[in-house]
Amino acid sequence: MLNSVFKTCLLTILLCVLFVSPVNAQKPTARTFFDIGVQNSENAEYSEAIDAFEHAIKLKPDYAKAYFNLGQAYYNLHRYTEASDAFTQAVTVKPKYAEAYVALGIISSMLGRNDEAIKALRKAVKLKPKNADAHYRLGIVYVEEERYEKAVYAFRSAVKVKPDFAEAHYNLGVAYLELRETMLSSARNEYNKLRKLNKNLADELSDMIKKVKK
Repeated sequence: MLNSVFKTCLLTILLCVLFVSPVNAQKPTARTFFDIGVQNSENAEYSEAIDAFEHAIKLKPDYAKAYFNLGQAYYNLHRYTEASDAFTQAVTVKPKYAEAYVALGIISSMLGRNDEAIKALRKAVKLKPKNADAHYRLGIVYVEEERYEKAVYAFRSAVKVKPDFAEAHYNLGVAYLELRETMLSSARNEYNKLRKLNKNLADELSDMIKKVKK
């Protein structure tokens, strides 16, 4: 008798598990879609990643990291205006998101919006003074604007944070050269440092120094 009751109860439990109502099924969360988007991005499936991140944002409108990753997916598809919009949204919902400001600065520069790029990158270095890449990217934009003294300061900040940052040493040397004779000795100094880090860049900088001296 007891055995029969036990079997009946067990069958009832199994039926409940197998035929549970969809109403009680767990719905996917914003994090679920975010994780799917990350996996899509890792597989270079950027269109699918965009769909996933947009679903995550729909469920959680203040999901800054989803906006950031959405921007990266757009960037990888060369959809730069949409990438810029996504990065802008990321810093809107999370004003202290330094990495998003760096990304926004890079994409703004690519779109020819250097004033916006400088503003974003200055915000990034203010939030994270030890972010060498933010200082470096800011220096690059200053060079594009021919604001070489500010570029020198930015590149010097980058190599102070990361002494083995070869590209920053190289561009620092180039910025010194643009300031001509007054900074020639400083350019040579960067050349000496660069010889130990990257011979090709050192040789290129050396050629530029020789041209200035002629």
